[in-house]
Amino acid sequence: HGALDGATGASMASGNASLLHVQRAFMPLPSVSLSPSNKLGPGCFDLANVAVEKQRLSGWFSFVDLRSTGPFCIEPYNAFEWTFSLLLGVMAMLSTATCLFVAYVFLCRLQRRCARSTNRCVSEGRQLLDMPAPAITAIVPCYLPNEQFIIEDTIEWIMYQVDSPGKLDVFVVYNSPFDIPDIELRLEELTREDWPDGRHFRVMRVTDSQSKAANLNAALSCIEDPYVAIYDADHHPDKDSLMKLWDTMRRTSADCVQGSYYMRNLTENQFGCSPPAFPCLARIVDAEFFIDWQLAKLVTRTFFLGNGYFSGSNALWSTKVLASREFSETAQTEDVDMAIQQLLDGRRIEFCEESKSGELAPLSCAAIWKQRLRWTIGWDESSLKHGGSFADSGRLSCRARCGLFWTFIIRWAITALTVGAVYVGFPLTTYWPLDEAHWGKLITYLGKTCFFMGLGPWLFATLEAATQVHRLGAEGALQVVFVFLVASPLGSAAYFLFNFALQLTSCFRLCTGTVSGWEVTQRGLSSRRRCKIHRAEA
Repeated sequence: HGALDGATGASMASGNASLLHVQRAFMPLPSVSLSPSNKLGPGCFDLANVAVEKQRLSGWFSFVDLRSTGPFCIEPYNAFEWTFSLLLGVMAMLSTATCLFVAYVFLCRLQRRCARSTNRCVSEGRQLLDMPAPAITAIVPCYLPNEQFIIEDTIEWIMYQVDSPGKLDVFVVYNSPFDIPDIELRLEELTREDWPDGRHFRVMRVTDSQSKAANLNAALSCIEDPYVAIYDADHHPDKDSLMKLWDTMRRTSADCVQGSYYMRNLTENQFGCSPPAFPCLARIVDAEFFIDWQLAKLVTRTFFLGNGYFSGSNALWSTKVLASREFSETAQTEDVDMAIQQLLDGRRIEFCEESKSGELAPLSCAAIWKQRLRWTIGWDESSLKHGGSFADSGRLSCRARCGLFWTFIIRWAITALTVGAVYVGFPLTTYWPLDEAHWGKLITYLGKTCFFMGLGPWLFATLEAATQVHRLGAEGALQVVFVFLVASPLGSAAYFLFNFALQLTSCFRLCTGTVSGWEVTQRGLSSRRRCKIHRAEA
């Protein structure tokens, strides 16, 4: 998911964050002239400029301390400088690779758009009328106390607004620790309504369920249709989203196709007043999801895994394949756990980022911390649980195994490298400016590489958002602004610090055994539902 998308997300954040510690990279070399000294040791000179010129190997592995009052001595790299060079070298390679990968994904998407083939899902989707129509059941798992005010909206949205290549039924499976008679009676009434295009609605309460995973397992045991689409209770898929998922599945012979998300409550609580939250929190999360879905996940699929992975909602599955494994009822992120199981079985999962679904963003800082902490713990749990299987089990190619290691295991090492190279290196370069005289050419050029390569993801994310302004209008222009801010060096650094705090908390809870059960993300009311409630009260 968009908060910590494996190593790609971490490397994008670290590459951009590296900009911070080279802010003084271009400070001019002070020209200092001192009185001559009669007793000079080897490698020491009266003048700073002379000392700089006399450095061996053009100063690649040595430096001159210009803070002294003289004499000026040439100091070769010691263990500290070599360690710092190694950290910066790794970060420079990651930043360069990330920049090139993101550039490739952006240019490929731009080329497809220019050739008018990006939207081929729509044009080819119309040709599906000549093919056998697939029967699809849309499963909507629901924790009723938390989502009682939005579930009816979601049902009506899918029934009336979402196109399907064939028969489409909606199946709501919910759990609740107590009865909610009014809502449960209304759900039963909806099963008897006449829905368009012969669609049917089913509802089932899973009495012994305490998680989304248990609801999904119960639903899969009752479905006979060959395909299932999964939507969270707050998701409103775009009109053509299911058509695009099906077309991608048909063209690629995939077992699962995962669509993308965006925030649909962008105008709610923009000033962070009620409930108390960071201003424009929904827009910030939307910009983060945009970068994640439109670039980062495609980098992971193209260069690392060779596959996409299931992210929990807006996904189309082969029922037979999905039912071959059970969702883990103890996992914090049952979607990641299921994705790893299916990938180890050699299943093919594809991304279709053009298939979009709007969800509700958390409206308070407490809600988003709780949600992201569950995601982080879930990723860590799944990585530890299945990490050993990446090398010795499953029907995987060498590339797929390396991709799993990179996405789920090496991300921890990249986080540590980012902390060492950026958040330790930055205070050092504040005291000793990052220039050739203070650090030598090697460290200076590695820092400059991080600087310029870190600009790449920022640039391409902003350009990708700009290419979609014509489709979204004024909201698209606002999205460009927030993508620009979130992908910027300061935005990436803040985002990394937030996720680093989540990572530390996750490690602490896993190590101390204080991980609680499946956590529910608090939902706010959609503007549509709020209007209905106001009209009913009036």
